Amino acid sequence: MIDKIKGIFAKKEEEKLDKITIFIGLLESYLKREHPNIAFDLSTFKNRKEELKEKNEQVEKTLIIREVIKQFSDFVWEKTTQKSAKKELLWDGYGINSQPNKKVPIDFARRKELVFLKEEGACNRCGHKIEKVERAYIVLAQSFEQNGGYNLENLILLCQNCYTLTTYESSNFKELYLRLREDLYDML
Repeated sequence: MIDKIKGIFAKKEEEKLDKITIFIGLLESYLKREHPNIAFDLSTFKNRKEELKEKNEQVEKTLIIREVIKQFSDFVWEKTTQKSAKKELLWDGYGINSQPNKKVPIDFARRKELVFLKEEGACNRCGHKIEKVERAYIVLAQSFEQNGGYNLENLILLCQNCYTLTTYESSNFKELYLRLREDLYDML
């Protein structure tokens, strides 16, 4: 009788480990597809079978998600100027409106759309494919103090998550609204 009870509990533990392994596999697949420029390391969770026996499955999944978000926010990325645009894509007034000036040029929407098309909608930091130009954000590779202007080579395309992380002053990423956090918690 005792052996049967032990067998039932052993199966439950194996089932829990399998669910975590499946969750990690799904998570890795999602991250490689949605954020290909960032190499997430989930190996510490794959090798924690003994620790998992004492923890709740939901708690463990939540800890994994927190680690993913931490790695996403800690990803080191440097702003660099982009490849130059073809001259035939430029328009009258492009050069004048590209000068370093804190005032946003009147043709900024056109510049944003051109950068979006040139980068094929991919975030420069994480590689996420942005579906619509309206959901894309633009930052300057070189600030105005560094003589950076609104020329196309100086405009960097970012997704909402990366824009929030790169423009937020505090190092506490837990306070930030990140769409990534919502998407990952939806996987629970």
